[in-house]
Amino acid sequence: MQIRTFQATTVQGAMQQVKKELGPDAVILGNRRIKVTPTRSLFEITAARDQIDTQPVADLPSSGDRQEVGEDIREIKGLLSMLISSKNTFSQLQLQEPVARVYHHLLMRGLDEKQTFIALKKALSRMNGSPLDERRVMQGFCRQVLEKISIVTPFRDSVPVRPDVFAFIGPTGVGKTTTLAKLAAFLKVQRHARIGIVSLDTYRIGALDQLRIYADILELPLLVAQTTSELLDGIEQLQHMDVILIDTVGKNYLHEQHVKDLQEAFRGCPRLQHFLVLSATAKDDDLRLTIKRFHEFKINSLIFTKIDETLTPGSMMNQLLQFPYPVSYLGTGQRVPEDLEPATRKLLLGLLLAPEKGGHEKAQQNPQRQS
Repeated sequence: MQIRTFQATTVQGAMQQVKKELGPDAVILGNRRIKVTPTRSLFEITAARDQIDTQPVADLPSSGDRQEVGEDIREIKGLLSMLISSKNTFSQLQLQEPVARVYHHLLMRGLDEKQTFIALKKALSRMNGSPLDERRVMQGFCRQVLEKISIVTPFRDSVPVRPDVFAFIGPTGVGKTTTLAKLAAFLKVQRHARIGIVSLDTYRIGALDQLRIYADILELPLLVAQTTSELLDGIEQLQHMDVILIDTVGKNYLHEQHVKDLQEAFRGCPRLQHFLVLSATAKDDDLRLTIKRFHEFKINSLIFTKIDETLTPGSMMNQLLQFPYPVSYLGTGQRVPEDLEPATRKLLLGLLLAPEKGGHEKAQQNPQRQS
């Protein structure tokens, strides 16, 4: 495959270079906007000829990594197939200025090219050839996205008759403990629920002290468990509560053994559900791999933190479009409990529609805040 990169001041100019150098049957592999100066930018398009050279496949890794490699290969094949079969449609989209502007705005916000292209294509097909402008194109795109994203709000209506048990799982540094404290405060103050807390995190220095401070302020019982039997005993002691929240140790869960250890800690735990807590500042590939690592857990929903610290919320949206898990809460700061908002479609789309400078200005106004 002959791959070339072209740059021009407009999308149309770059597309003309593609056609001139590679011909009308060139396949568009990717595009982006490059800021040369604060007032000047270039559009870059990566394209290739249709001929795809077959290369020998390298030896696959052993054990559980083979499945992940196989999934990556299938995803790449699907993307190439989509690009090749839709190259004419893609070229037409790029030549329509309102569509091109919307497309590049979404890519700059971190959205996946494949997901964006598919949603835009469906949105335009539903417009039945009517005149296009940026507002209508974006509205059509948003409708397509909303059809694929699931949102849940646990505890919205009432508390359960018997205690529900929720564990906060996820990588280190994403804010699991703070998120637990926010939700505990919300449930006690707004829902008047009886909350019990169990900590499995005796690994990090100061983690238990932080949680104990929150529990003392909220006047909530806090138990510590280091083994599965201690966890089961703690849940039994808190049976008179409405909700039991479990804080877990933050480790690098890209290591398969760490995931297995956590699964073993929860073995036999009754009525257990999981909030998978993720950082919106994480890279797209890291988020995707982390979610795959936790696929065997009973995930109630995803919680994304550090929303106020990212300029590319599209990485978060990509996971909601790719995986079947719903989103429940968004962490927007460090304050307890104010900076935990129930996820809504309006809030999610607002993150995509916001101008790029908006997130930067907010981050500068709140340099010390973390989720």
